[in-house]
Amino acid sequence: MLVSFLNLFKSIYRKYFPKNLRIIVRNSLKKIVYFLRYIKLKKAINSNQKVKLILGAALTSQKGWFSTNEQWLDISKSSDWNRIFNKKQLVTNAVAEHVFEHLTVKEMRSSLKNIYNNLSSGGVLRIAVPDGNHPDENYRKNTGINGIGADASDHKQFITYEFLKEELIKMGFNIEFMEGYYKDGSLEKKKIDDKLGHIIRTRSNIQIKNTKFKYGWEFVDSNTSMIIDAYKN
Repeated sequence: MLVSFLNLFKSIYRKYFPKNLRIIVRNSLKKIVYFLRYIKLKKAINSNQKVKLILGAALTSQKGWFSTNEQWLDISKSSDWNRIFNKKQLVTNAVAEHVFEHLTVKEMRSSLKNIYNNLSSGGVLRIAVPDGNHPDENYRKNTGINGIGADASDHKQFITYEFLKEELIKMGFNIEFMEGYYKDGSLEKKKIDDKLGHIIRTRSNIQIKNTKFKYGWEFVDSNTSMIIDAYKN
């Protein structure tokens, strides 16, 4: 009954509410959701609670994790981290799915430093990005710098395993390559479980294995990533 009512409401809403008004409503609701997320995380930090973070979460969420948004946590700005965490190393896990390709190299390095400094000892950062070593030309056109795929027009990097590995090691992380291509064209494909952070675009996610149109990407391996788990000593 509830599902039927909600579907009816959505149908009426889309039919009778002008598009401009729907955009205003959607943006207002997003601001409320993002603000409540900030309050929830800040409360946990003030009580010295260990936390797991989804970085650049947009509207995504995971059970037991705190979703963060660029509007109040720009991961490249140490001032944002200090305002929220006050130099308390309470972050046990962080996951960033398709975030770093939207940053410049300088912003990425600042972000990695901030994440490392705010992770607790033994903390883990899981990174998933479009695969800069992927051999398929259509994949590269869609996901590379200024890509033509959905949400890819502002991609500032096309990150390879070798490059990200070097950056993470220089920052002090130990790394494990989980999924993606090496520069010689061979493929790494380990099981990606949710313990260290759920990733939507991975070969391990059988729920979207055959639903390549779900996210508006219609090319080979559109729902896969280059994935590295980085461990702080």
